[in-house]
Amino acid sequence: MKPIKLLVLLAIVLAPAIASAQYYTTGPSYGYGPGYGADHFHQRWGRLSWGFSVGLGGMHDDGNGITNCDNCANSVAFELDGHIGGMLSNRFALLLEGQINGRTVHSDALNGDSVLTQNAAMVAGQYWLLPILWVKGGVGLAGLEQDNRYVTYDYGTGVAFMGAAGVELLSARFFAIDLQARIIDGVYNSGNGNITAGTIGLGFNWY
Repeated sequence: MKPIKLLVLLAIVLAPAIASAQYYTTGPSYGYGPGYGADHFHQRWGRLSWGFSVGLGGMHDDGNGITNCDNCANSVAFELDGHIGGMLSNRFALLLEGQINGRTVHSDALNGDSVLTQNAAMVAGQYWLLPILWVKGGVGLAGLEQDNRYVTYDYGTGVAFMGAAGVELLSARFFAIDLQARIIDGVYNSGNGNITAGTIGLGFNWY
């Protein structure tokens, strides 16, 4: 298994096991009261931060035709990500982030569909502008593959740049559910190739 895909899977799969020992209680949803600091943000400083999100959206390249849909009715791209790290203050988290984006690029009922996947392992920072509104940015490594039932095509390794923003629909001191928008750009071949994916999804987060 390639190192990038292994890091992504570790970030997504092992985060719940590592964080399961953390004490969990719910706090107030909105408004300021117990569980909030003097800055009116949840008192999360010094706590483990972990979670995941799933989303749907689009995926395209810079004109090389890699993401062209062949007999697949312009399929929607899927997204799965996971993160684990720590709260360095009530408003800032430093995270290890793993993300997978993929879409069907060729549909074949007899021989199996071909799916293009972009895997990324990144270091990210998340900052809360308001108690329920945050932004995130990250940078790391990206890998691009196309798989069908028989063959895996490896397009190489590049650099990943990620940006995201979200609003917490359920906001408590130790748990949050958010609606988020994410965009990630994988840069390959010394900047001569780009794969960009944008998604809207739901995130589930523990502190």
